[in-house]
Amino acid sequence: MVRERVIIVSNGSTSLTLTNPPYYVKKTEGWDELDVELVTSQGFDQDGATELNSYIQPRSMTITGQLYAETSIQMQQLHDNILNLFLPKREIRITNYFGGKNRVITASVTKTPNFEHTDVTKVDEYTVKMEATKPYWQDPGETLIQIANVVATFHFPFSINKNTGMVFGVKSPSLIAAVYNYSVIKVGMRFVFIANGTLSNPQLFNIKTREFFKLKCDMQAGEIITVQTGTDKTVTRNVNGVEEDYIGKIDIPSGGNTFLELAPGDNLLRYSADTGEDMLEVKLYFNNKYLGV
Repeated sequence: MVRERVIIVSNGSTSLTLTNPPYYVKKTEGWDELDVELVTSQGFDQDGATELNSYIQPRSMTITGQLYAETSIQMQQLHDNILNLFLPKREIRITNYFGGKNRVITASVTKTPNFEHTDVTKVDEYTVKMEATKPYWQDPGETLIQIANVVATFHFPFSINKNTGMVFGVKSPSLIAAVYNYSVIKVGMRFVFIANGTLSNPQLFNIKTREFFKLKCDMQAGEIITVQTGTDKTVTRNVNGVEEDYIGKIDIPSGGNTFLELAPGDNLLRYSADTGEDMLEVKLYFNNKYLGV
């Protein structure tokens, strides 16, 4: 049975499909396996140890590929293409397509391509080593969930009645969104509060865990506040393209505030505001994360 696999590598300025002739991938290493570091303690006269915590180490990755050329001039050009692709000090984006699924990861080159030259065949082999400091594979794009948004009510061609006018859009009445995280781990997310009018103290609430994230501030029409959770925790206010750090607006006195994350599987989230709730629109963005491909 033929195993369909496509590997595309990009460094931001150039891209190659390494599974399309005259490029071939002979072997990949580290694309599934992850190293886990256990933090333990051992008491006096204790057999074994007590596990305190565990961490996923950066992912070490290797590609062993082959190049096919009829002449030495053609082979040299293929060498240059590979060298110009796997550049040090560049973010390398790897896309792996297999079994109907696209997954991506970013890495940095730790050993530039090493070529094995042969004089008797038309095939040269190369090996390149990389490390992904963010070790999980992800979907190619973010997942977007809109908890409350404006739904368009018009289509082309259209006409406006001079007596009754026309409704261009209505706000969805839903305050709750079911968010499914396909990852086997918790993942951070980015949620965006959008003000369509005057409101105060926007909040996002996890119905299952009873956790919430609340800001103590007023919002005016056109104002946007973006909250990033996970490893990088930020709160940013945007008005007319001007950004401002808003992390000081977290409602700490109310207690229980947390940078919400998505648990594996089903998550049920609800938005609210102390006043002007109908003027609030909320969007969620997140990446599913995978252990391998």
